[in-house]
Amino acid sequence: MVFLSAVLIASAAWWVATGLVLALARAGDRYFKTVMALATGVATIGVIGLAATAGDSATALSAYIAFFSALALWAWHETTFLIGLVTGPRRIAAGDSPREKTRFRAAFLTVRDHEIALFVTVLGLFWFMGGVENTTGLLAFSLLWVMRISTKLNIYLGARHAISDMLPDRLSYLKSYFRTDRTSGWFYVSLTGSAALLAWLIHAAAMAETDHGAVKWTLLAAFAALALIEHMFLVLPVRDSALWGWAMDRTRKNSPSKARDNPAKLHTTPESETSRAAARA
Repeated sequence: MVFLSAVLIASAAWWVATGLVLALARAGDRYFKTVMALATGVATIGVIGLAATAGDSATALSAYIAFFSALALWAWHETTFLIGLVTGPRRIAAGDSPREKTRFRAAFLTVRDHEIALFVTVLGLFWFMGGVENTTGLLAFSLLWVMRISTKLNIYLGARHAISDMLPDRLSYLKSYFRTDRTSGWFYVSLTGSAALLAWLIHAAAMAETDHGAVKWTLLAAFAALALIEHMFLVLPVRDSALWGWAMDRTRKNSPSKARDNPAKLHTTPESETSRAAARA
């Protein structure tokens, strides 16, 4: 029962949290200050939750609190990115001027500040929680970070159905950096690695001797499984946005993205034709 409850709670948290972040991002144009106040307030509660449960590895409740606290902190980063506050210095399409020397550099500059913010947060969590008893929050945030990097590499290197309707209009220029004319070899490497990690987390959950351990490892395993599913969305002809139609504006829900229906158009710029080197945002 402990395992089933943790899986259901993690799945519900993933679905609800993603939807709320999407809804906040789309409300950002009209209610920017309110959205940022809400996101920052939730993140602050998350930091307090991580600090309050750091020394408690005895109860299942402490694992849940730490897990949701890490999710709250992650949601702040996602909101600031999707709202356009923390992205990168390059906010134009791949083929627009000024052009960078390499496609990789151009792509990285579109998300540089966001990536730095995430990396600094991970370093801060390891510094603060490296020796604590309850590492659920630290591991949860780290798992989200690693899986997100894997997804971004897949999007850049090649994933046939990487274009998502969930990307806000203000960040539509990012689609020009996606490669959808092939599925790269990195996809199979990342898929294998994700599956191996999932198997290890499931084993850890099964071998846990306490309720805290069972909840901790099951929550992480559930999120690893969801990340694996999100990887599959990159290559399967399905619309991931269908899961969060309630959080997206009606025009996007009823009118499929033209960019996704015609992904080949994203690779017609001179820069993309001459550069095939490796470069959710």
